[in-house]
Amino acid sequence: MIVIHNILLALILQTPTPADVEFQTAATAGQQAVQLQHSLPLINQVVLVPDEATYLDELSKWSPDARWPILFDDNQLAPMFIRKFRPQKVWRRLSVGKRIEDFETTSQNVIARAWGGTASPNIAFANNNIDPIGLVITNKDDHARVAAVALAAGRGQRLRFVEKWGGEDVLWSVDETLQRMQKVQTLVQETNDNVVAITLCMSMSPRAQYANAKENPVATTDLIGRDKNGNRFAWCGWIFGSKKHSAYVAACSLFLPRDHYWFCNTYPDSGIWSNYGIGNVDEVLPKLGITLGISDGTLASLYEINHGGVSADVIFFTSKGNQDFFDLADTRIAPTWVPILNTPAALYFLHSWSLKKPANRMTVGGTWLERGVYAYVGSSHEPMLQAFVPPMETMRRTMSHVPFLIASRWFEGQGEQSKPWRINTIGDPLMVCGPSPVTNRKRVDASERTGCTDVVAEARLFLQQASENPSDSSFAKAIETVSLLGRDRVVIQLWHAANEQGVAKKRTAKSALPSLFRAKAVDAFLWAYRLLETPHRNERDMLWQLATLFPNSASPLLVDNIRSVYACDDIRLIAPTVMKNRGKHAVLSIINTHLPKARGRNERELKRLLKQYGK
Repeated sequence: MIVIHNILLALILQTPTPADVEFQTAATAGQQAVQLQHSLPLINQVVLVPDEATYLDELSKWSPDARWPILFDDNQLAPMFIRKFRPQKVWRRLSVGKRIEDFETTSQNVIARAWGGTASPNIAFANNNIDPIGLVITNKDDHARVAAVALAAGRGQRLRFVEKWGGEDVLWSVDETLQRMQKVQTLVQETNDNVVAITLCMSMSPRAQYANAKENPVATTDLIGRDKNGNRFAWCGWIFGSKKHSAYVAACSLFLPRDHYWFCNTYPDSGIWSNYGIGNVDEVLPKLGITLGISDGTLASLYEINHGGVSADVIFFTSKGNQDFFDLADTRIAPTWVPILNTPAALYFLHSWSLKKPANRMTVGGTWLERGVYAYVGSSHEPMLQAFVPPMETMRRTMSHVPFLIASRWFEGQGEQSKPWRINTIGDPLMVCGPSPVTNRKRVDASERTGCTDVVAEARLFLQQASENPSDSSFAKAIETVSLLGRDRVVIQLWHAANEQGVAKKRTAKSALPSLFRAKAVDAFLWAYRLLETPHRNERDMLWQLATLFPNSASPLLVDNIRSVYACDDIRLIAPTVMKNRGKHAVLSIINTHLPKARGRNERELKRLLKQYGK
């Protein structure tokens, strides 16, 4: 008995490892974030605003008794959010019509009012028994400042301002890195000792030179939140971009459920690669109220997934490659083939270099962000495979309330990559993915709003106008409003009605095209696409992602819409059909049309195709 007692005593007194301590700190932070969100009644509505002053005014209407999503009024991000959130009401506000003279003072007032105060956030937080665990940092002239105010108000965090930290392409020098690390540490120390999460809402470089790094450059978000010696005291997330995109990131992080996962693993089930597979997620996740889809990582499976887009809340995608391509299990593909997202998504993307230039929409990472990813774990330089926490370990952590971005980092003492390295974390560091009840919050019925118009009432009015005065313009307006409400089925009915009345032209086609894509209505999509005057990138991508469903007669349309930057992948897809219908000389002609301007991988692949079809 004495021996057993001594063993038990040793277990009780055993000193936890640094990784254990970090895990518990992260899990506790996630639990606090979840508890706070569930204590705030969620009004079942979305409010759309036209400008920043109105956005801040709407944020100031939040209180400890009522919260709701606020978005800038647009035709891409707002509809994506609404399709997932499925609100009872969608309101559109008129502009408050005033300029923001002093953003710093205004933003602090907004945060205080969101917590029922009139003086300062400090007093408002104290009155609500909130001890902030997060610090939000922005620059008063940066577009992402709107997300900073929303997240500070939404999670009860301090908001602080710093000078500009340079552009996206300006690599931080060793001195700049140290200065910024120490600046943030000072801001945290001035706030309180409980801060474990830092959100940077500003444009900056994803990469930096750091004196104590094993190898440079390293990820800026893995430096901020550490002291000068590289010891971590907080985890960092990064938000940048336009005002509408930044507000979208904040709304997604604060309000969306995350109960549908998609896994795409391109790695072989052997050697070290097998450690990064998806394990038994198909058995575990359904027990936690989460639905999932799984792809085998082949080109054929990607084509199939791309038909109509992806509607997953959390995506785990393993790959290899560079900023301008990613490898599947059986081939290499361009960023243009990144799936189109129908609803917002958080993304774990195991891949080298994808976030080297995240603001560049022609890169892999830039494309994912443009598609609507609002939280992103990825690499800004070659990190080596072991730099990534395996998907199953990340899942284990997130299901224990560790926030998504934090769960994707190695904890102290878990190898060389737990020191400052090359994984960047974009988004809200306190955003939690977990069992379905964690992210699905109870909602309170929406009530009437003064100073707002009901978008459903607007839709009815526009539908009546289209019925009484059918035209390309009237139908387009009706379709745009109905599409904003997420009613694809009604959009398709309106598209057919406009065609029957002979008024469907370029405006109607443009407004209906995304709904036709999501419905995989191939014939209608092709008809609408041909009516477009100058298709933009997303419309071209929709065309190609439906391409394997098209009849042979559509191949001339595809030839006319080859995406020149990555022409090799488009030509590879259609070459067999073109050769069958028009002969190999037609294929060679297409290749030679795009070869003179091709560079890098695109040039090499086009030359390979030239040899293949020139035999």
